[in-house]
Amino acid sequence: MLFQSRQLGLTEKWPEINLKYAEANMVLGDIPKVTPSSKVVGDLAQFMVSQDLNGEQVVEQAETLAFPESVVQYLRGEIGIPPGGFPEPLRTKVLSSRNIESIDGRPGASLDDYDFDEAETLLKEKYGAKYIDEKDVLSHALYPNVFADWKAFEKVYGSVGKLPSDLFLNPLSEGDEVEIDLRPGEKVIVKLTSIQPARADGKRNVLFEVNGERWLRTVTDQSIGQDGPQRRKAEGPNEIGSPMPGVIVGLQVKEGDIVKEGDPLATLSAMKMETVIPATASGTVKYIPVTLGDKVEGDELLVEIETE
Repeated sequence: MLFQSRQLGLTEKWPEINLKYAEANMVLGDIPKVTPSSKVVGDLAQFMVSQDLNGEQVVEQAETLAFPESVVQYLRGEIGIPPGGFPEPLRTKVLSSRNIESIDGRPGASLDDYDFDEAETLLKEKYGAKYIDEKDVLSHALYPNVFADWKAFEKVYGSVGKLPSDLFLNPLSEGDEVEIDLRPGEKVIVKLTSIQPARADGKRNVLFEVNGERWLRTVTDQSIGQDGPQRRKAEGPNEIGSPMPGVIVGLQVKEGDIVKEGDPLATLSAMKMETVIPATASGTVKYIPVTLGDKVEGDELLVEIETE
């Protein structure tokens, strides 16, 4: 949870997050903390800190808050029924405002049978037999969307399994140096020497030193060439902003769509925490300044809704 807090820009608020964890636990009904329920509590605690909310405010504003998806899934019953039952009126407010039906009983009892042999055959046809093993099939069964996204990433960038997690999530800055273990007994020292200005086509030349040898690579800067003005902070009740820093991984609407209050607009991902952003009012989607893959800061405008 500490690493996740760093990615959310909440490093300095770590002591507050620890205290808020206890409060979030009580808001959710003082549930047993095991995976994945411990993650639900942690996600809510960080959400409360990022939005400067206390437990009473969470319950009072439950119908309009953009809760982390793990919290919504828990309240729906996707990880089972807690020993003391679900917290009310929090559960009813969250589900009814999103038009979500609850799951009764054990969630696994209602799942369809999964054919692993068929899944393996389909995955090998799509990605190539040599790139699919039992671990891949299981990963796809558990997290199909994440698996598909990862395969799309690998197709562009190749294997990045040797990169440390912090380096993968936070690229080097000019002058930074890192040591990477390629295999037992073999290491490379990589230093980012310089990043050249972006060209008109949105590409940059990047100069590295790998064990002292200079490497020049051309990369695409995803922040270059995006249409529209620079994003601004959301203002007013009909402008929906990002509840925290993250990456846009889903857009459920487009400009011109008619939405009702509570309808899902976009999905924000920050580490392993996904948050579905709901509409705060009914009306027509007037403006969407973000696209899939965009990094956004807290309160940055995501969607503007025009009401009658």
